[in-house]
Amino acid sequence: MLSSKQIEIFYEVYKNSSMTAAAEKLEISQPSISKTLKNIEENLGFKLFLRKGKRLTPTHEAGELYEHASIVTNQLKNFNYIANTYKSRSLDFINIGTTPSLAETIVPKIIKEYKKINPDIRFNLINLNSIDLIEDRYKPDIDITICFNAKLQGNTKSTTLKKGKHFLVSSKKYKLKEKIYLNEITHLPYIEITNLLSLYSESSIMNYFLQNNLTMNFSIKSDSYSSALSIINEGMGVSILDENTISRANLDLVNISDIQDTEFEYKISALMKKEIIKKECNDFFNYLCD
Repeated sequence: MLSSKQIEIFYEVYKNSSMTAAAEKLEISQPSISKTLKNIEENLGFKLFLRKGKRLTPTHEAGELYEHASIVTNQLKNFNYIANTYKSRSLDFINIGTTPSLAETIVPKIIKEYKKINPDIRFNLINLNSIDLIEDRYKPDIDITICFNAKLQGNTKSTTLKKGKHFLVSSKKYKLKEKIYLNEITHLPYIEITNLLSLYSESSIMNYFLQNNLTMNFSIKSDSYSSALSIINEGMGVSILDENTISRANLDLVNISDIQDTEFEYKISALMKKEIIKKECNDFFNYLCD
């Protein structure tokens, strides 16, 4: 039984009618080529080439085997090409599933710092909203999820990247104070966040409204913090947003007020499936845990 390397060497020697040319093509020494051919002939039990000085003349048997060696060698080249293609697509890419707002704020900063120590690592950001990210967190094309207030599942491990609180963001035209109670804004158009990624923080906000008999003037619904901020920038309402989103606010257009009634907290986490075996992903997740 010949190895794929032995078949490749036989193929190149036959094709080039020269051990020297084959050695140059395969980037190995000519003595190694000669030794391998000798081992092949001993293994097969018959001659492949007749040597006349430096000239090699293939035998009839070599001619028959060459056709098959050609097929095997080309298949091996195709195999390596496809394998390397998949490697470049996945193994050296870290696929991060995240929200549009986090993809515009905390995630680029994390990637920037990580690439300072691992410049060759490549990232693929997959922006998803709402329930899509929660479900896709467990699909093969997402290695690591970075999102708000995620619930830990049995097959994942998690680390907290950041904790913070929410503030009331309002259009400048309302002239709201730096410190405010929520009963002072019930008459203003309120932008409700319907994104399920913010389910736990948003539901706690909604629950607070209900438990304290605050009848808000819900005028617009938005599925992301980013779009809610853009709406406020246009002077169309108020909303309770996380300070991560607020970091991108145009302070010439909006006011930020500290809510006095209570604190609405949030948490940004990174999650990774325990069965992920890609070294790049595990190294990156360990970096996030530090």
